[in-house]
Amino acid sequence: MVSTPELMFWTAVVTAVMLLLGWTAYKIPRLKAWIAVLEDVLAAVFLTSGLTVVMISVFTRYVLNNPLGWADEFARVFVAWGAMFGFSVALRERRHIGVDLLYSVVSKRVKHLMDIAANLIGLIFASFMTVTGVKLILFLKMLGLKSIYTDIPEWILQLIIPLGFALFALQFAINVFEVWRGYPEVQEGEGEVLAV
Repeated sequence: MVSTPELMFWTAVVTAVMLLLGWTAYKIPRLKAWIAVLEDVLAAVFLTSGLTVVMISVFTRYVLNNPLGWADEFARVFVAWGAMFGFSVALRERRHIGVDLLYSVVSKRVKHLMDIAANLIGLIFASFMTVTGVKLILFLKMLGLKSIYTDIPEWILQLIIPLGFALFALQFAINVFEVWRGYPEVQEGEGEVLAV
């Protein structure tokens, strides 16, 4: 069992590390571009692989009448991994859904402060999820659970939780510095915020 002070300590450490990495990526445009390419490639590869496995599974099940037991598991894992990397891409491009009822009526300065606060809260949450994801991986490794069909250790299949949230935290950290310096605003219709 993990104590709350220990969890808070490791969340603060991860948050500080991500702020340092985010500042470094913000200051070195090539590093930031490399991170963006990595996110794009990982999201595309895993989502495409997941959809390919689903198509193969459907074909073997309904056309050949010979279902593949491992296909459902791999499809689930690939799509989950692709979605987690895709979350980071959406955050980078500022395409997450948001409620702008209050945001649309406040001054530019207040919007700026709200953007910084939102990214800091997101960073802390993603750091917390990274830490708890690592704890889950260590727990699964200790249990020694394996996949039913493929005999792959379950902790390997669940690695996306700490990895995905770490990448998400890094993108929040980069956004903190971009917002601080005043990134160019996305024009209405380009997907920044969906009004509710």
